[in-house]
Amino acid sequence: MPTTKVFVVLDPTCMEQAALLSGEEVIRAYRAHRDTEASLHLYCCINAESVAAMPGENEIASQQATQERVRDWLERLAATPRANGIAVETEVEWNDDWRQAIVTAAARQEALIVVKNMTQHSRFVRLIRETADWTLIRECHCPMLLVKTGKPFQIRNLLVAVKHSPGDESYESANDNILDRAKRIASDFGAELHAVTCYGNDVRPDRQRFADRCGLERNQVSAATGTPEKFIAEIAASKDSDLLVIARVARAETPTAVGKTARRVIDEVETEVLVLPVPA
Repeated sequence: MPTTKVFVVLDPTCMEQAALLSGEEVIRAYRAHRDTEASLHLYCCINAESVAAMPGENEIASQQATQERVRDWLERLAATPRANGIAVETEVEWNDDWRQAIVTAAARQEALIVVKNMTQHSRFVRLIRETADWTLIRECHCPMLLVKTGKPFQIRNLLVAVKHSPGDESYESANDNILDRAKRIASDFGAELHAVTCYGNDVRPDRQRFADRCGLERNQVSAATGTPEKFIAEIAASKDSDLLVIARVARAETPTAVGKTARRVIDEVETEVLVLPVPA
């Protein structure tokens, strides 16, 4: 039976590690709905800014002692999932460029999905400072589950955001991809599926046509004109969504570009966000 890795990014500056709990639920979902055995890979990247170095030692010795201390912390966190029959590996890395280090480590481990606590930032902060969330969305080649709420991970209501771009074959292919995957997730979890799209101001929304495009009933879709991230957030709230699925469409000419909607919506919605990199 094939084995897959759920790569969980742990934050040494936080007391609560909601990403770990969500990672365990992802493991249980794979076991229940896939012919796949899954394991956890707990990863923590540290540097002098994220943890207090051990005093009274030279720099190298202090780094080594600090890494051992954090490694012990990861091993303590790994005890519960191991007791529940989940295979767990732990990894601690010292790297000043910890954002890029996460991307590199996930690729090195051939992770099927990355799970990470998401830090809420204002739009201004996102504009002036590189954040780990954006780095992951832009550069990871596997799905990313951004955990925002800290609530027990469950999917009863699933919302998928579909890009409306008529005549653009690359987006049509991406939409087929994300809709298929969202339907599969909804089926696995027994969740209600709802699709949302936002049209340009020069296009009149046609809800029935959008429903037909998605292969869903009319009452399972929402369509409007306006600001996409605002409308998506409104629908996510009104539908009491547990998970929003969005795509990061990679074009050949700009393979690491992050779409404006994907960048903005992660801070607008009050729910967990699953970002799926899909080829254009």
